[in-house]
Amino acid sequence: MRPSQFHLRTASPTLFVGPKCRAAIRIFNPLLRYALQQASLEPDVHAIRKPSDLLGPPIPLKGVVVERIDATFFLTVCESRPARSNGELGQLIRALAGNGLRLLERDASDIKTEPFFSSAREVWSHQRYPVSVRDRLKIAAALNEDGPQTVLELEERIRPSCDLLAAVCALACEDRVVLNIGDAPLSPDTIITIR
Repeated sequence: MRPSQFHLRTASPTLFVGPKCRAAIRIFNPLLRYALQQASLEPDVHAIRKPSDLLGPPIPLKGVVVERIDATFFLTVCESRPARSNGELGQLIRALAGNGLRLLERDASDIKTEPFFSSAREVWSHQRYPVSVRDRLKIAAALNEDGPQTVLELEERIRPSCDLLAAVCALACEDRVVLNIGDAPLSPDTIITIR
């Protein structure tokens, strides 16, 4: 067997895994990865799952189920939203409603809206940053005692032994803290809240 053949046989699918995911989610489109990174950092989202347990008529779309505080959505991503007739849209909405879902269709321009797009990607680039138990305890104690703080305020308060911005990004990926990155870029002025 040639090395190139071996590589093709052993290549694993690209997966997205996070604390809000009930199982690893197969990524079939780079836009889906970005959308899942963003959803995992939103405080209103509490679960992300595969649509494999849906009942009723099959849904003619690829996507994932995103459970938010206000409703449960079928998230699908695309470069640009497809043109559908009123009848096609109605049929899709009825199929989703039969499963207790609402349609959440995001296109490239929506997903790549700044500053959230770049900030979410930056946060997830620190997913595997090692945060010591001591620093985790200091961060949690300071946020519990004094409430939400900026990265700069928290750094001055706890004097961590690590890069605090990278540490809070890693903790956000673990769903331990919430970073306010929807309105402003990730920076030392980003507000951190304990989960």
